Amino acid sequence: MNCQRCHHTDEAHIPDKESKLMIKLGKCKIPTCTCSQYSNPIQEIDEDLL
Repeated sequence: MNCQRCHHTDEAHIPDKESKLMIKLGKCKIPTCTCSQYSNPIQEIDEDLL
């Protein structure tokens, strides 16, 4: 999945236990990227995602 803010993959973001999102990811690891927290493209969880 890609971040809605910077469009980098979830793997390009540093894990963050304090994140308020279900996917606990924080700042982007790409040196030129200013994204401070992964923005999850999934808005709600439905039965298909579980």
